[in-house]
Amino acid sequence: MSQPARRRAEPADGSSAAARLWGRLIDPALWVPSRHDVLGRVYQVAMFARLSLGFHAVFVDLFLVLPRATNPGVVWGVAAGVLVWTVVISLVMMRPSRRRPGAFVADALVTFSLVAVTALAVEPGGAELSLAGYWLVGAPLYAAIFWSTWGGVASAAIVSSALFVVPAHANVQRAGITFTVLLVAFCVGILITQIRATITERDAERSKMAALAERERLSRIVHDGALQVLALVEREGPTLGPRGSRLASLARECESQLRIHLQDRDVTGVDVDESVDLASTLAMYSTAKVTVSTMAGEVLVPRSIVEEIEGTLQEILLNVEKHAGPDTEVWVLLDQEVDDEVILWVRDNGAGMAADQARRAAEQGRFGIRDSIIGRISAIGGSAILKSAPGAGTEWELRIPTDVE
Repeated sequence: MSQPARRRAEPADGSSAAARLWGRLIDPALWVPSRHDVLGRVYQVAMFARLSLGFHAVFVDLFLVLPRATNPGVVWGVAAGVLVWTVVISLVMMRPSRRRPGAFVADALVTFSLVAVTALAVEPGGAELSLAGYWLVGAPLYAAIFWSTWGGVASAAIVSSALFVVPAHANVQRAGITFTVLLVAFCVGILITQIRATITERDAERSKMAALAERERLSRIVHDGALQVLALVEREGPTLGPRGSRLASLARECESQLRIHLQDRDVTGVDVDESVDLASTLAMYSTAKVTVSTMAGEVLVPRSIVEEIEGTLQEILLNVEKHAGPDTEVWVLLDQEVDDEVILWVRDNGAGMAADQARRAAEQGRFGIRDSIIGRISAIGGSAILKSAPGAGTEWELRIPTDVE
């Protein structure tokens, strides 16, 4: 009973290798690009084109070039080489992890060799385009997809140079295919560059939409939970005495900060030369003790200037927190009287200071006013004027040009 069972198992084991190979060939994962392989389908089109051109080259070599060849063995060798290398490089291109610079350099060198040996197989004129025929465009095509324009053109130049290794074989057809290969590599490279840019923009937009959706979800959660609790503390706190009043004040400030952070006022991630809305940027600094007032419309200012204004405002608010008193309130007013200048007033109702106090602070090494405020605004071509008196609070008038290049 056991002996026949073993004999029946042997054919199954013997055919398992072929079955596994067939299973791999029909596995959709081999032929369907991963969603992370953004250029996978482009490589698939290039593979199909190269395989078709390879069969065309083999057909021409065996039925048209072979009868007049002086060395038939070279013709057969090139035909086999074209088919084998097409399969090998296609398997390499199927996996993103295998698409490395060395693979594309090897592809160009193998193609160069198969084109160059034409002179060993036929007399001048025996194969107008070389034994590789139009198949030689495959290597520059792959390189253009991987490296974009100049990588593809460089590969095309290397491959096409093999057509002129033996001057006697040079002709008009070879000059024509050289121009065609260079043009194809250049155009495909530009197309791939545009595709990559489009994919990057799409991914950035998707990330932004996902972030906004998450922010809206968090806003609902915070509104239904934390904000209601903070509002309750703010309303009921003063009835609990001095400590309750302090808790109410802190609750009001936390509520204001939460509302600001949940708004869509993100201005990061842009180029320094791109214009952004200064009014929206300043609104981020609104708290229970800081009131920000701006015009209703946008105030578009280069990002580099906005960064300097933000740094200056942060220094002013830090000085208020340190020196003006715990209950000090701040008012920030943005105005624009002319198109090429904005005016920012920052006023508080704190302790204030005399004129000689600011001078003595600088002499003592406290350079916040001189460097972080006046120096920062002066560096971008603006002016900063300080108005203050003991017991009368402090006011800054910042005039900043918006057309600084």
